[in-house]
Amino acid sequence: MSRPVRLLAGLLLYTAAPALAETAAPDGDAGAAATIIVTARRDADRLPDLAGTLIFAGKLGDVAVLGDLPPVASRNLRVALADIPGILVSEVSNGSWASLSYRGLGEPHESWNILTLQDAVPAVPDMYSYPAAYFIPPLEAVERVEFIRGAAGLLYGPQPGGAINYVMKGPRRTAGVEGSARLTLGSWEGRQGAASLNISNGRLAADALVYYAAGDGPRRVNSDHEQLTGRLRGHVLGDDLTLTLSLDYYQGDFGEPGGLSRARMDADRRDGSTPFDRIRLQRIAPSLGLDWQLDDTTQLTARAFYSRFERESWRQAGGGFGAVTPTANVLIRQLQAFDTAGIDVRLRHDFGGQAQHSLTIGALGHTSSAPVFVDKGASNADFAGTAGALARATRTGDAAALFGELKLGLGAVQIVPGFRLERLRQRVVESLDLGVGSATGGGPGTANGTLGNLRNISTIALWGIGATWDASPDLRLVANASRGFKPLLYNDGVTFQAGIDAAGTFEASYSFTMEAGVQAQVAKPLRIDASLFRVTFEDQVGFLAGPLPAIGRFGAVGAGGARRQNVGAMRNQGVDLAVRLDLIGPDGLAQGRDTLRLSANLQLLDASFTRGAASGFTPQYAPGHLLRATLAHIGKGGRRAALTFTSVGDQQGADNNVADFALPAYRVVDASVDWPIGGGFAVGAGINNLLDERYAARVRPGAGGGFDPGLPRNIFVSIGWKG
Repeated sequence: MSRPVRLLAGLLLYTAAPALAETAAPDGDAGAAATIIVTARRDADRLPDLAGTLIFAGKLGDVAVLGDLPPVASRNLRVALADIPGILVSEVSNGSWASLSYRGLGEPHESWNILTLQDAVPAVPDMYSYPAAYFIPPLEAVERVEFIRGAAGLLYGPQPGGAINYVMKGPRRTAGVEGSARLTLGSWEGRQGAASLNISNGRLAADALVYYAAGDGPRRVNSDHEQLTGRLRGHVLGDDLTLTLSLDYYQGDFGEPGGLSRARMDADRRDGSTPFDRIRLQRIAPSLGLDWQLDDTTQLTARAFYSRFERESWRQAGGGFGAVTPTANVLIRQLQAFDTAGIDVRLRHDFGGQAQHSLTIGALGHTSSAPVFVDKGASNADFAGTAGALARATRTGDAAALFGELKLGLGAVQIVPGFRLERLRQRVVESLDLGVGSATGGGPGTANGTLGNLRNISTIALWGIGATWDASPDLRLVANASRGFKPLLYNDGVTFQAGIDAAGTFEASYSFTMEAGVQAQVAKPLRIDASLFRVTFEDQVGFLAGPLPAIGRFGAVGAGGARRQNVGAMRNQGVDLAVRLDLIGPDGLAQGRDTLRLSANLQLLDASFTRGAASGFTPQYAPGHLLRATLAHIGKGGRRAALTFTSVGDQQGADNNVADFALPAYRVVDASVDWPIGGGFAVGAGINNLLDERYAARVRPGAGGGFDPGLPRNIFVSIGWKG
């Protein structure tokens, strides 16, 4: 038996042993967690029918309860999101952003097709025109992660891949003071520190969080990172009204070691290709939230938010796919600054003989300004770009949305029609463009070509309808059909990415999703969720990998390059299956016993382009199977241990399935434990990629592109305190 297998077997036994040793206790009902989304007859890891002004009946969604796991270190979304079927984590080795996708609906890079929220507030530079997931809340401070599947996420926004919402812990609602702290050390000089403080007198409350992380990273050169996250909140906690004022701050500085060719990755997965490239991210985001129970049947919520988001990058000019960029090449500095503001107001009213019907209506106003500055450095050490300006562009957008849903309660059946009406205006105007490979400009130092001047005004009507039937207390049937919309992005048509030839015009993308599922409590220890789905996606924006000939207005694209355009219509269909089995101790914690739980989910996906430039090909990042399983020991007093298995099938890294971009299947095992030792202290440890699988979950075209290797086996240890 090999050493990794012995480690795996030993951890399985260690995870199971405490629960196996517990004495059985009488069965009883579990107490509901103190959380805004748990209502009667629904579990903490399932969405309720109603939550505040939101209606979840008639929708299929998922909840990952992070309290069931040991604290997740190093932004390991592979572990944190393991209980959400079908969500693909395209791992970024330097951890600078989240790259997620769902059901093969587009490239996962920076999670463009999924709306990322924190406490139901957009946590992206611009939820319409630049929804990049550059910010991930510290997972130690996240209570749970909610995911609304596909276009059923209309209650949050139009994105066809759904909405992911990081729900933060707090506030403290009872009088008192509590604090927590955790220090984590790991491979490659990794270090993390987190501390939080919560104060309340029962009516007024405040909480603060600070999180710091740094390390050298898994690659040998230019893989370092340093991050600082802070949050300060004040709360007014009335009987019928809660008012929360929040201020979030985030700054991250990351080395970008670049992609590798397949041969270079196979030879040394810790190698690099861009020793000088870097990216800096900064976010300052105040928000104000109001939750008001106007009377027994009427609730109001309002969210006002603003963010200043800066994305500043430095990339060496030249270079190629997977190859080392020549040291002498100068740096190109790009600064994108986003000022975004919005207000979201919703009202829910329950009516009928027993308030069995509910109506929610709402409105959203959103505006953003996002200028771009691109400058050329005088050397590979000139981060100020003193050699002159290469590009300037102004980008503005504003949107207004009206939406509503009606839940009709007809005994055991609920029918939920809904609509969303969007009015979106976008403008991109170039005043200078001297970039190589630009769709509109000439080469460096030459006269400009025709400068980009793009304007888009769209009015979009979206709709959805869902239904649930509670055939018995332990059996629910759910069906949903929804229309989704992917707005044009600011960089559709005016791009600053080297090595990418972009179309001059783009069409917005539309999706239509049908899904039907069953949620069954087969026996007290066993729960099964299953669904069938079919998604059609029109005018998908993707890329075709080179080599490609010069056609129409496009130039020729060499190997490793790409052509970004509308690539066609896709049809993705499949099945989602999720099983939760309490091997020992169903409802254990409520009975003073530990629980040993196996949760597993499987997505089988059949995806294909049906027409357009990519007709007949498999969409990128649409693996035939995605399997995750977690064996978790959930014990009294905060004892936690978990073993997570992830298996991802073969993937295509380009929409025309060029072999140079293919991503072979891989399997990864992660293990962690957190154990109280008394006095409020707990010690933790973990091994990520326990079996040291060699794989890549991500590949990018163009200069500095290539395969991004998955992290080799790495470890961490931690000590925490709570009091």
